[in-house]
Amino acid sequence: MIVFWSRRAEKQLAAIDARYRKRITEKLRTMDDRNAPAADIKKLSMPEDHYRLRVGDYRIIFTLNGDTGEGCYVVAIKRRTSTTYLHEEPTPYGSATHQR
Repeated sequence: MIVFWSRRAEKQLAAIDARYRKRITEKLRTMDDRNAPAADIKKLSMPEDHYRLRVGDYRIIFTLNGDTGEGCYVVAIKRRTSTTYLHEEPTPYGSATHQR
């Protein structure tokens, strides 16, 4: 699977401790690998067409690339808090974003 990163997600990833950074990138790389353990992915209700991947205390918010699902666009990486799923960055592929 091809992974595209938003500028915001790249900055958030760079600010994370190296051991978690490695786990996050490895989990994204093996998301579509059928031999890898199942990833903890959930579809978010708001905004539509967004998903979250849980890696320890971190949540990776992403969208899938069109109908084919051959790539994903990482919108944000955040440590789990009450506001983890609220972000304001517009995303490609016609996905709606939640505006505060």
